Amino acid sequence: MDELAKHIEQTLQERGFCVVLEDELERCWPSEELDREDQEKQIQTFAKSRGWIVSILDTDSGVMRAIFDRDSQKNMHRFS
Repeated sequence: MDELAKHIEQTLQERGFCVVLEDELERCWPSEELDREDQEKQIQTFAKSRGWIVSILDTDSGVMRAIFDRDSQKNMHRFS
């Protein structure tokens, strides 16, 4: 999970958002062990704990992906 967090952080610095595909998500939140609802909750918790927001979407073929972004509300409060 630390590797994924580093990857997301680096990508957010470069692009402002980071798309993580299902195969990468499966390494941290395997569907064999978690149902979809639990996967999404854990991914949301992971994002929130790092000051990010995440949108979890399915492609037309049913493949899950997560789009991470900075939590602009949280960052705004830091600087107020």
